[in-house]
Amino acid sequence: MKTKQDYIKYKLERADKSLKAAEILLKNNFPPDALGRIYYAAFYAISALLIERNLNPKTHKGVKALFHKGFVFTKQFDESFANLFDILFAKRFEVDYEDFPFIDEKSIPFQLEKTKRMNRFNQKKFTNK
Repeated sequence: MKTKQDYIKYKLERADKSLKAAEILLKNNFPPDALGRIYYAAFYAISALLIERNLNPKTHKGVKALFHKGFVFTKQFDESFANLFDILFAKRFEVDYEDFPFIDEKSIPFQLEKTKRMNRFNQKKFTNK
């Protein structure tokens, strides 16, 4: 049977792999797909935080809401990371479900780097226990 720590480790590994995939996709000129992987990197990392608190939302919206409520409003996570996640949440939906989405390709490397910083910050929360 899997433990809570197994699930946290799995989510953090998925976050790392999603970032690596985003870098490859961006390097090979697939910006919409890179954006999706960046979103999922943040999503998996935030999911790990929620699992640590025994929270298991069933939807992406639920992850977003619980992240804000449990970590951002309580000042445990910088609001700029929450703003980044909100932007990625909206853009991922747009590139996946809308025809002719607007993508600011120049902003994607910035979003990638900021997501890396967010995930490093998040991982420190688990390694400093």
